[in-house]
Amino acid sequence: MPRSPALSLAPSRLLVLILVTLGLDARPSAAAPPDLTAEEFKLYSEYQAALTDERVQKIPDAKRLGAIARNFKVSEKALSAAIARGEKAGAGVAKACEAEARALLEAGALKGLVREVNVDAAAAHVVTYVSWTNMDGNKLEEEASAAALAAATGAPITSTVAVWAVDTAGKKVFEAKISASAATRFKLDRITMFATKLYIKSFEDVKNAYKGTPPAN
Repeated sequence: MPRSPALSLAPSRLLVLILVTLGLDARPSAAAPPDLTAEEFKLYSEYQAALTDERVQKIPDAKRLGAIARNFKVSEKALSAAIARGEKAGAGVAKACEAEARALLEAGALKGLVREVNVDAAAAHVVTYVSWTNMDGNKLEEEASAAALAAATGAPITSTVAVWAVDTAGKKVFEAKISASAATRFKLDRITMFATKLYIKSFEDVKNAYKGTPPAN
């Protein structure tokens, strides 16, 4: 007997088809985030920079990794793992993170409102920027919490998340920043309940036009 078209699919695609058919919530993103943490990316970036140092280049190859690890105050094993994951992620890691973060944002409360998602991985300390259009000033803190969580989750190499919102006229009405480690502690299903009284306290340099501290435009 000929095989059913659905059963001829690859296992991962078949699983998605089954979840959609059953009305279950499959992962909204097209691809998983890079398997690389912010600390690993930092180690990998600093290792790459160290290799360009003339003093490091004079160290024999067999001793170079150990010397760099000691300078970074980490074990050779930890540094080797970071290098391996950094090389696996490749030069396109920032773009992959941007795509993943945007997918998560578009699957949540900011669907259709996202303006910019930019993962700046030019330095070891990665900053991810997210902006959106706000339709209701009362929801700014909820939206900021959702944006920060999506950015930190979708772009795991991120150290800091910077968020801002504009109104429908394009005027900036909110801005803030938060460490990615703090943002990942947010619970998506509790944002509505805790954003205003709890989660917003994890942000720094908060400017909210609707609460008397308008950000500079």
